Amino acid sequence: MINLPKRVWQGLLAFFSRLQWKLTFAYALSTVATTVVLSAIGLGLMWYLNFWSNWLPNLIAESLLKVTSVLVPYLEQSPPDRAGLNGWLHNVIADDNLVINIPTDEGQPDSKLPGNFGPVVLMAVVDRQGRVLAEYPAETTPPEALLRTQIPAEAHANLEAALRGETEPGTLAQRTANNHIFVAVPIMQADQQLLGALFVELTYPIEESEFLWLVLQQTILPVGGAMLVVGLIAGTVFGFFIARSLTRRLRRLAGATDAWSKGNFEVLIQDSSADELSQLARQLNHMALQLQNLLQTRQELATLEERNRLARDLHDSVKQQIFATAMQVGAARALLAQQPDTAQTHLLEAERLVHEAQQELTTLIRELRPAALEGYGLAAALRNYTADWSRQNQISVEVRVQGERPLPLVVEQTLFRVAQEALANVSRHSAATAAEVHLACTAHQVNLTISDNGQGFDPATTNGKGLGLRSMRERVEALGGELVIESESQRGTRIAAKVTTA
Repeated sequence: MINLPKRVWQGLLAFFSRLQWKLTFAYALSTVATTVVLSAIGLGLMWYLNFWSNWLPNLIAESLLKVTSVLVPYLEQSPPDRAGLNGWLHNVIADDNLVINIPTDEGQPDSKLPGNFGPVVLMAVVDRQGRVLAEYPAETTPPEALLRTQIPAEAHANLEAALRGETEPGTLAQRTANNHIFVAVPIMQADQQLLGALFVELTYPIEESEFLWLVLQQTILPVGGAMLVVGLIAGTVFGFFIARSLTRRLRRLAGATDAWSKGNFEVLIQDSSADELSQLARQLNHMALQLQNLLQTRQELATLEERNRLARDLHDSVKQQIFATAMQVGAARALLAQQPDTAQTHLLEAERLVHEAQQELTTLIRELRPAALEGYGLAAALRNYTADWSRQNQISVEVRVQGERPLPLVVEQTLFRVAQEALANVSRHSAATAAEVHLACTAHQVNLTISDNGQGFDPATTNGKGLGLRSMRERVEALGGELVIESESQRGTRIAAKVTTA
């Protein structure tokens, strides 16, 4: 075995584990398997035709029917020419094997009797009564003896069918259990006048096991082996190009879905084929357009919700403070002439209310125009915002930043809004004394976590009901990110936003 470093082996394994090579090997193996199966079928078919079916005896009968015409002149003589018949028998048998030339159509060469046979057990020519006129081996029967007395009883039916002038191979030939073949064919004149019959008893030269091994060794292995090698090479090459085309289309699908996961729905899958992959591509393109419309709708709803929230904040804070300021100024003006000290007190209260309104407006302006828009970056915006928030709410905040790097503006804005909403919930609902903001940036991902030590809540009871939580989730999911909310009664709350960046 080649001694390669472990890293090289792992690289090769990873390379050939790709779908393209898996499909290539599948094509090659299927080609090899097909070749093996076809070879096995061919071997089985030859074994069946030679040892179990009646196909070969029938074929021999059909062939001998074409030969009998050469015997007609010997039988037409009176008495029949026994010497001529015996001479013909000895001429067609060489080394105890039958070597008859079969006459074919005019202009075509003669062909041999098909089959692979052993010694001829018996071959005889009889007249219309079944009396032996000539036989091979050398004549041992008395003149005018009936052939049926020399052949097995199971061959009588074939001989009698021939002497009736039948020409159907199925009645003229048969195979026996001990692999003998009996064939009897009629000898007739041109006008179909019956003159006699030709009878042959043949045997197979080898046993079934020897036959199978011979065919396997001389035919299946050479031909099948060559087909196996050619098929393996052709299957590998063909499979490689087919698989490459398929994997190229799959890569287009993967590239488009990857772009969609990053929020880029302008990329569509280009596939003009008419198969299932093309249908899938069209459905995915349609889904991408629907997702784009859905995200656009969500963004519009988030914008509308942001406006509504700002309107509520202005109504609940600044508007009330301005109204109270007006009341204080009015009271001071009414008391200024008679009770200047009391008027002074009302003016000081009005000044305090104006200062509070100014702080509220500053907070709202920062929400509308966070520090990220001013070129400071998300980390600086979070530090500035949490410092002001901590002073206003008397809750300590720890800000931790890991791997700070420039981020897309839309990501900075989204995460800053999430932090604002989460801290607003801490101040309004949690009764916490401390909070933590953790920003972690990696090469392709940003994680923002806001946690507190407050009273917590059951997320299941507020699923989809809290506008602030829903707004945070929609903002993050609009960027293809994920928002996780973890909370438990009296154990605080943890909100984690994860966004993938290019």
